[in-house]
Amino acid sequence: MHFITAELAKRGETRFFSVGLSRLSEHRGDTRADLAPRANRVETVDGVECFLWRAAWHPFNIRRPALAPVEESMFWLYRRMIPRIPRQWLCDADTIFIESGMAPVFIEDARRLNPTARIVYLASDDLDVIGCAETIKRRFRANFDSIDAIRLPSRLLRDGLPHDRTSFYIPQGIDRTIAERSYPNPYGNRRSCVSMGSMLFDASFFTIAAAEFPDIDFHIIGAGKAADGLSAPNIIIHQEMPFQQTLPFVQHAAFGVAPYLDRDTPRYLLDTSLKLRQFGLFGIPAICPDFAMGDQPGRYGYRPGDPASIRQAIDDALAHSDPIRPQMLGWNEVVDRIITPEAYADTRL
Repeated sequence: MHFITAELAKRGETRFFSVGLSRLSEHRGDTRADLAPRANRVETVDGVECFLWRAAWHPFNIRRPALAPVEESMFWLYRRMIPRIPRQWLCDADTIFIESGMAPVFIEDARRLNPTARIVYLASDDLDVIGCAETIKRRFRANFDSIDAIRLPSRLLRDGLPHDRTSFYIPQGIDRTIAERSYPNPYGNRRSCVSMGSMLFDASFFTIAAAEFPDIDFHIIGAGKAADGLSAPNIIIHQEMPFQQTLPFVQHAAFGVAPYLDRDTPRYLLDTSLKLRQFGLFGIPAICPDFAMGDQPGRYGYRPGDPASIRQAIDDALAHSDPIRPQMLGWNEVVDRIITPEAYADTRL
């Protein structure tokens, strides 16, 4: 969303409204918690008007069918609490982008407030896979035909939709210029690898790998509470950091790690994982579970929880010598396709 927004800002007035931050989410490890003092007001950053909504509470997945009416009521009330400024933004917009997660519950409100706006749904994830509340999924299905276009970064995501008549395949993009610069080496003289993000983070990979390779430092960036309990001399935990600050860690890494949990994790991740694409862009080998390998060059798979396969994957990554040059769209090309998908033959399912 951030990369798409940055590209949209080059083309016209762009606003970014983020939901779901609350005292409850902060207690559960919301990585936006450090932005809490800046919430509930407009800030303009890099030409984008931003509004982070922070409330005392937010609705959540109750996971008990008997309490479905309670969950529904929580979301109903939360929707009516939308602050005045982002509500006005919805009324003013020519195009409204809604990303998978909690935001689909607001599709009905967006259409009611702005009947003529074009609504584009960015299906970054399957709602079942990321554990969305049943209320979100019900409201998504009920208002699905109010959406004008659905952007799928993987064709495998079409199975989670009521239908795919308005869907288009537009893969994740990359800013190719970031790999053309030189960054200072943050590792010193130690051979090191890097992992970024908290999605489906499997801490056990690092417990095993750090013991198997004491001569390698394992840097973990922005995993939040998922990395709690990891402790070894060669495991270095970093808090969430701006994207630009992560680039030196990637450029100078011996390899990157995408340590996804094995929880019936969907195969669409092999298409949508930005960290895997970023490793490929910088030409460093990537280590990931077998189910995320796909057919991309320079990826080495392991079986989660299996020391022998983890050891083999790291050995293979360290021995890799062939150039890694995956074909990727730039974010400008991605946004071109999101705005006018019918104009590009490669968007067709």
